[in-house]
Formats: sequence, structure tokens, C-alpha cells
Amino acid sequence: MMRNVFLWMLMLLAVPTTSCSKKYMYPDYDGNEKKDSTATPPADTGDVRKTAVRDLVLIYGGGADGAQAWTKDAFYPYVSYENNGAWDWMFDGFLFLELKDGNGHAYTTGHAPEPALKEHWEQLLTKYFRKGYAFSALNDCIADVIVKTGHPSRKRKVIVGIPEPMKAATQWGEIDGKMLDFSKDADRITACKWFIDQVKEKFTAAAYPNIELEGFYWIAEEVENTAPIIASIGDHLKKGKSTFLWIPWWKSPGYDNYKPYGFSDVYLQPNYFFSDDVPYSRLQEACDEAGKYHINLEVEFDERVLGGKGQKLYDYLEVFQQNKVYETRKLAYYQSENTILKLFQSSNTADKDLYKRLCEIIVKRQKETAPAYMEK
Repeated sequence: MMRNVFLWMLMLLAVPTTSCSKKYMYPDYDGNEKKDSTATPPADTGDVRKTAVRDLVLIYGGGADGAQAWTKDAFYPYVSYENNGAWDWMFDGFLFLELKDGNGHAYTTGHAPEPALKEHWEQLLTKYFRKGYAFSALNDCIADVIVKTGHPSRKRKVIVGIPEPMKAATQWGEIDGKMLDFSKDADRITACKWFIDQVKEKFTAAAYPNIELEGFYWIAEEVENTAPIIASIGDHLKKGKSTFLWIPWWKSPGYDNYKPYGFSDVYLQPNYFFSDDVPYSRLQEACDEAGKYHINLEVEFDERVLGGKGQKLYDYLEVFQQNKVYETRKLAYYQSENTILKLFQSSNTADKDLYKRLCEIIVKRQKETAPAYMEK
């Protein structure tokens, strides 16, 4: 996600809060500034499988050193909510993604000095499938909660972020004896298909009883660098009956015309939380955009809500409620590294109240049966 301070500063400088007609600017790996493409997207790939996930939480930490260690214990406040001895199910979807490896290599543009190569993509896979962490830990946590409350009505889904194949990686690594050169679109597509197939093979081999691999997520939040290859990857996922999710930043080109790229589900980032320069009215505008283009929305917050400073998160929750978002949209939840866990662990009364409010919304949505918006 485009969340680091440097990129946010660039975004805020480049885009006025009252209009999004001006192009976003950001550095490429040659240090030059680039503009988002206005090229016509590829032909529509047709019907795709829609995600069955209602509440999708973003889980970072597969690659960067010093990130949250996603063990079984860390997942409890994401899997279930305990209130006065009663246990309810929380998030039904878990998006595992990473932006950098902690050693100077980026999994998407702008997050480290060098693009990640095959060895770094493989390291990410190793961390995701490590016993006792990530997928394994989530599966084990769900098993513990099942003992307390019985099986959930729907199996918990896993979505995996596909690293962005950045053009600077001209010697990315070999597949079937061929060195891939990411200055060539065909090689970029080959690498992404390889990553997808590796995840599927390893997930099948792991045979987790409590989680299911539903699909994949396109980490690049803009189409400028990847427009020519996205539809081919979407078609590969469509053939494999996998979902293909995207969470673009506020009015990132393509958010209002996403089907030609093969995305099954899009969640628009309001980008209200991160700057005082973005007006409260942005949230209403985001709801209007979601309704106009039949897309979903993201709830956004980070550690700045701690210590009773959660008003901006309350703003999301209240405006979404006023606009019946909870009844009509799927939601993704950006929480930085582990803010929900920190709210759960906090002894601050305001933090506990905020955690309770968030959980009650999610629990209520999880108890709904087959809402109409799930198929849109």
C-alpha cells in the first residue's frame, strides 16, 4: 500500500484536496518523476469470480525485518471477539502482503531502493508458509476458537499479494532455465504466473483445515507501471477460478473502469485518515464514488488512533453507517502493521471502546446471511 511517509508527502503535494484531475507523481527506480498512464485499458476479460469475503483485514509482515511476528496468539483479536464470555467470529478474509524485504528490496514501486528479485519472492513464500507463523498460525488460531464457539458459517479466506514485477529487474531470476528480464512484458507475466502457481501448490500441499486460498491481490496501487500485463494475469486467475482484488489509492486511474484489467473486486481508499489537509467531506465523496461505480471501500487507520485519539476512525465508521455501507459494500481494513492487536492489548478506556465499536460492526456483518452486495 502507498503508506510510507515519503509517498504520502508526494501525493499531498501533487493532488489538491478539492480536485483529483492532476496526475499523481512519484519517483521511478532511475530517480525520475513519472505520470500515471492515461492509455486505454485492455479488452474486458469477461465475468470473474467475485470474492466471498465481507470483511478483509490487511496483514503485513511477511518480509520486512522487525515487522509484527504473526504467530497464533497475535491473530486472536482478528479471528474472534470475546464480550462478557461470549465469542463471535471477526474477519472472514485475511490479505497477506508485503511492500519490502527489510534489506533494500521492494515488492512494489517506491518502498525500497532496489526491486525484489526471484530470490526475494521465494523468501516471501518461505515466510508465509513457515510452520507456526502466517498461514499456519492463522489456521491454528481458528482451530482454537472453533473449540470455544463452534465452526464459523463460512470458512475463513486467504488472499495473497502478488509482488509487482518492476521493469528495473532485468536479471530477475530463472524459470525453466530462462533468465527473465522485466523490461519485457512477457517475462513479467511469466513471473507473476509462476508466483501464483507456487502459492497454490504450496497451499494445497499444506492442507490447512480451517482456511482456504480464495485469490490474489495486485499490490501496485496504480496502473501506470503495469497496465499492459494486468489483464493477462487476471485471465490466468480467472481460468484458475481465483479472485483478483485491487485497492487503489484515492481516484487512482482505473478505479472507475477496473473490469478490463480482470479485477474481480475493487476497494477504493478514501485516504482521509492520513492527512489533516483532506476534508471530512472526502468520506461522503468516497461513499458516493463507491455507489456510482459499484465498488467497495477501505477503512483506514494506524497507530495514531491509540491513546484516545481515534476520532478519525470514528469518522469512517459513522459516515459509512449513515450511507448504509455496512449493508451494501464489502470492506477492506488497513490497520498499518498491527493496530487492531494494539487496541485489543491496550489498557486505555478509549482504546477499548474504539476496539469494541469496530468489533461490533464486523461481528454484526459476519452474522448476516448472503447479502445481495456479495454478488455485485
